Amino acid sequence: MNKQQLTLSILQKMGYSPELDDDGDVRFRYQMKNFYAIVSNDDDSFISIVLPQFYEIEEGEDMLVLATCNKLTRDVKLAKVFIDQTLKNVSASCEFFYVNEDSLEQNLCYSLRILGMVRTAFKNKKNELFK
Repeated sequence: MNKQQLTLSILQKMGYSPELDDDGDVRFRYQMKNFYAIVSNDDDSFISIVLPQFYEIEEGEDMLVLATCNKLTRDVKLAKVFIDQTLKNVSASCEFFYVNEDSLEQNLCYSLRILGMVRTAFKNKKNELFK
């Protein structure tokens, strides 16, 4: 079983309805948000879980958003909060290696818990920095 199939299988076992998108990434919903599991075709056991574009950057708040992303990335283990390629939205990811099916499932659960709270943490930290 390749990484795509393994990830699909584990997410189904966890109760989600994952599907492959046109790029071969695994798309699924968690807490009414779209998530992606980015699985490359490489032999390594590395996966990235992404919550894309959860915050739209308003004009003039670029530096505040960048500082907020930096602070959250430093404070939250395993998570990366960043301004995406469009430079107009904030996204977050959890990236990890796994050694077997159990560790993949555990890391998926942990990543989803973190990313499920990242939007609220981002808004709270942004408001805290803005004071």
